[in-house]
Amino acid sequence: MTERTASPPALARWKPLAVLAAVFLFGGVAGAAIGRVTALRDLEATFRGPPTEARAQFRLKAMRRHLDLTDRQVRELRATLAEAEAERDRLLSECRPALDALRDRTDARVKGVLTPEQLTRYEELEAERRRRPGPPPFGPGPGRGRGPGGRGD
Repeated sequence: MTERTASPPALARWKPLAVLAAVFLFGGVAGAAIGRVTALRDLEATFRGPPTEARAQFRLKAMRRHLDLTDRQVRELRATLAEAEAERDRLLSECRPALDALRDRTDARVKGVLTPEQLTRYEELEAERRRRPGPPPFGPGPGRGRGPGGRGD
């Protein structure tokens, strides 16, 4: 009779690999979650300021990421973008009455196409949009983009 050595059960052989895989998976999930939270905090910090500053910050961050800018270039570009945003605001304020009139005409035409049930829901969505900041509940719709003092604030 030959003597056989007892081999560990199959489960015991795979246990270290399963633990290693679980640790690896947990690390990946944790890393992704931390990255997402960090990105959301950065995005939130950007949006705390006025929209003009947020636009300029996004543009400058993209340029820094892709163009390897020096500190001097960043300072100059920050000033250039701030001037451009001020000019943009001035130009928009000049055409604001015409844009508001276009929005009102478009809104009236949209309402003319909707059924009474759709109109009720549309008006609810519009009221909700006016109560909260952020993107409209569906498409660019009336009232998007007006700053302080515009209708819907």
